[in-house]
Amino acid sequence: MQQNNRISYPSPAIPLAPVLSEKSIKLSHTSRDVKSILSNSEQIHVTSGRAGIALALEHAGITEKDEVLIPAYHCESMISPVLWRVATPVFYQINADTSINDDDIIGKITSSTKAIIVTHYFGRIQNLCNVKKLCDENNIILIEDCAHAFFGSKNGVPVGTVGDYSIASSMKFFPCFDGGVLASSKHSLNTINLESQPASLQLKSFFNIVERAINYGRFGFLGKLLKAILKVKELTWNSIKRLRKSSVSTAISPSSSEGGYGLDQNWIHKNTSTPSLMTIKKSDYKRITSKRRANYEKLYTALEGLENAHPLFDALDKECVPLVFPLFVNSPEAFDTLKRQGVPIWRFGEFLDEQINQELCPNSMTLSSHVFQFPCHQELTSKELDWMIEKIIHAIK
Repeated sequence: MQQNNRISYPSPAIPLAPVLSEKSIKLSHTSRDVKSILSNSEQIHVTSGRAGIALALEHAGITEKDEVLIPAYHCESMISPVLWRVATPVFYQINADTSINDDDIIGKITSSTKAIIVTHYFGRIQNLCNVKKLCDENNIILIEDCAHAFFGSKNGVPVGTVGDYSIASSMKFFPCFDGGVLASSKHSLNTINLESQPASLQLKSFFNIVERAINYGRFGFLGKLLKAILKVKELTWNSIKRLRKSSVSTAISPSSSEGGYGLDQNWIHKNTSTPSLMTIKKSDYKRITSKRRANYEKLYTALEGLENAHPLFDALDKECVPLVFPLFVNSPEAFDTLKRQGVPIWRFGEFLDEQINQELCPNSMTLSSHVFQFPCHQELTSKELDWMIEKIIHAIK
């Protein structure tokens, strides 16, 4: 991967990802009819989206000498599962609007091509008609990468239900510590055996969910009471680390939960921790989808008139549930300014594989540096959104 020296920035002043709040949980099941990757007939909850990709490739029998087509606009977590299977990643072009370049995919298919991964960038669902037909004609496995699109549909068809397999990253849409989904409506997943998380991870998952909520001022008066619980957590956690200090065991949590992009082999065949899974299952799905759309629209209205930037996409399709608000910025230098001010911002594909260059896919090169992502998740308050908008306008203008 093309890695630059990482700069140390302050923590985001407002939450970059969802944090637990008093409104997050819905005990009834009335909101479960929302179209999502969970609309598939088969689904298992794993540690991360990248673990889902790895398990899909393993389940499909992808192995050495096989080729897997991956979009040139990507992150490392999409490539590492392919390398884990000792297969060869082959990169195909995307268009400037992140849609699939069907012609380039056709040109990249060989007798060794066994799988194609298609990404629904930022929650905008791809048109899969052509690539699905291509896969069917050539006996190729189609994997939908729904890491950016847990919810939503296209022409009434739920996201993640067209391909042979689909994966999602629960951590991007729910206030959980770990979690991903592998789903399918074409293949039975009951032969995939997953192990339970160790007690140490279960504890860390619970305390991380609570601690992040408190750090960002959620729960109000209840937060003060929970701070006392966290003091007990520190004692418990320090004891666990001392017990593990001399052992040569696996990491206490997957890197995906700590902001890393690699694939931890020891966490592929494990399920989502119980605290995270309960958070996912008890969340209010209708609130998630409506709030994300409303927050996106607010950002769109406030930022569409900027002279030196423009929304990557037009106004939301009625079936789209966004992950973030992607803004194409003419001068990438503003990224550093906003990060230093504590604005929650990141760039997908910031570090592309070393094979990616202007000749292979100029659109990926441009998008990786010029597209800034800002949160529009369901747990942002109006005050937090207003603060973020003000900072963006001042930095970019």
